[in-house]
Amino acid sequence: MSSMLGFQVPLLRAVIDACQLPPVSEVARAPDIQDVYRITIHLFDRRACDSVSTLRCSMTEGVVLETVYQRALLLKPITHRIDGERYETFVKAVKNLGFDRMHDQPDLPDYDATDLWLIERAAGTFGHNLIVAPDLARNEFARLANAIKNGLPEVLRQVK
Repeated sequence: MSSMLGFQVPLLRAVIDACQLPPVSEVARAPDIQDVYRITIHLFDRRACDSVSTLRCSMTEGVVLETVYQRALLLKPITHRIDGERYETFVKAVKNLGFDRMHDQPDLPDYDATDLWLIERAAGTFGHNLIVAPDLARNEFARLANAIKNGLPEVLRQVK
């Protein structure tokens, strides 16, 4: 991953830590969890709180999306139930892009000058993640950002 040596990974992981959330790999290993997606959003200009949205597909609970905002709402998650058809459409869009083989978006800025998304997927012991700067995204990275914007618009809701 190109950004592993840059500031992006520590910055985005710090958002997850500040929201007091377990790693996505740990969530995925829970007994009834089939699949987990997580989108961590860092807003470079601080126009709203950074956020972490975790989408879990569980055999007992169905599909649940929980969003936690850093420095807001006492870190209480906002929870949404996602119907199975919408979930399947989102998963199909992400998988059709070859997400599990994608790497970080090329040419990420070397300083905090644009919004960044850490997109993670985990199932069992498998895990994959990448970083996207949605405002600078082109090609498959723009299509991935659009799959999230269209499939899970809740993750883009901002809290100040």
